[in-house]
Amino acid sequence: MTLKQLQAFYWAAKLGSFAIAADRLFISQSSLSKRIAELESVLGAALFDRSARRAALTMLGEAILEDAHRMLALETELRQKTTTLDGMRGVLRFGIGELSASTWFPRFVSSVAAAHPHLVVEPLVSQARLMELEVEKGTLDCAVIAGHASRLQLGAQVLCSVAFSWMASPRMKLRNVLLTPEALRRYPVIAPNALSGQAQAFDDLVSMPGASVDRLIRCNSLNAIVELTVSGAGISVLPQKHVQPLLRRKLLDRLKSQPAVPPLQYTFVWRRDDTRLLISSIRDLVIKQVDFNLTTPLWEMR
Repeated sequence: MTLKQLQAFYWAAKLGSFAIAADRLFISQSSLSKRIAELESVLGAALFDRSARRAALTMLGEAILEDAHRMLALETELRQKTTTLDGMRGVLRFGIGELSASTWFPRFVSSVAAAHPHLVVEPLVSQARLMELEVEKGTLDCAVIAGHASRLQLGAQVLCSVAFSWMASPRMKLRNVLLTPEALRRYPVIAPNALSGQAQAFDDLVSMPGASVDRLIRCNSLNAIVELTVSGAGISVLPQKHVQPLLRRKLLDRLKSQPAVPPLQYTFVWRRDDTRLLISSIRDLVIKQVDFNLTTPLWEMR
């Protein structure tokens, strides 16, 4: 019996898929299946019901799952004590939203390269609800999402809150207009779609007493929402600090609203049962580097 065999068994069981487990362990599916078969041969009984569509455990598989977890946790603890001074190795699959990608993430990647020169960062730019699913499945190691974590299998640590405001193009001539819930029906409103972490906060805004939106444009991209707002296609809720270059160049107006738009929380998420040093180390680096007050230099150069 080897740790690699136990690792293959544990992640196939936890993730419910041989293919996803193989991807997480950076091995082929055939190699993962071989390791599990070798472990079954040592134990003298099947650990998975091969007739099921998912990687369903047999009674023996259920019985030894936590034992396998304890053995792998002990291996992780030993590795943490013997990590070499030149840092961790391997691939970090990191989920981020567009606001992270345009603000603090490039600086974070530089800090990872300095601390762990042999660790490769592979970012996936996506939306909060999709990234949560990928972290739960194991195809992402961790992610920074807008809003709260919604899945029980995920660990979560709040990073910060970001200030948002209603914005519009100056051509809409709304600079001196007080935007109330009742006034929303007068204007096209550009909003994040349901998979975005910003969606719940936005939906709370437009569901206040008296609020009504007659012309709603749903969009799955923050950058596209910014561009649509600049073009005058409608009003939207945007991060205040991030769009400062556009405000200074008078491409956007920040609108007065009553009530004010509440700040939005951002959260670091990972699988609760992922005890690798990689996760805690990356979480610490994110906490040091996260800064949503930064903006993209591309807007300054236009």
